[in-house]
Amino acid sequence: MLKPATEALIHRFAAEHDDLQDVLEAVRAADRLSDNPGPESLAAVREAHRLVTEQLLPHEYAEEHQLYPALDPTLSGPEATATMSRAHAEIERLARRIDVHLTLTEADADGGPVPEQLDDLRACLYGLHTVLRLHFTQAEENYFSFTP
Repeated sequence: MLKPATEALIHRFAAEHDDLQDVLEAVRAADRLSDNPGPESLAAVREAHRLVTEQLLPHEYAEEHQLYPALDPTLSGPEATATMSRAHAEIERLARRIDVHLTLTEADADGGPVPEQLDDLRACLYGLHTVLRLHFTQAEENYFSFTP
């Protein structure tokens, strides 16, 4: 049986996951980079990065520090959320790599990614999209299913 406060957290984070679907779609900016790595595509990557930084990462931090500790008694300890915590670390790592690419792009005289950057930037974006989809699905299946 869940405590009412824990149940409220589950509902909150489930609703936030619904709201974060826009971020998940924005991360697909890698598709645009494949078609045309010009200024419009980079603007889409910058917007995706902004959404990740301003919406997704604070959500992940709150999930890690509020929801998971509240679930520990129900799940018999923090080991049950360890894989989800690892996903948070990977999401943050990929967001930092995207930030580095955008910083390097802004420093480039042409204002665009150099060809050597494109493959890794796309890989970071596709990787982030994949990790997020898996992470959201695992949360829905493993934690959000505790409540009606």
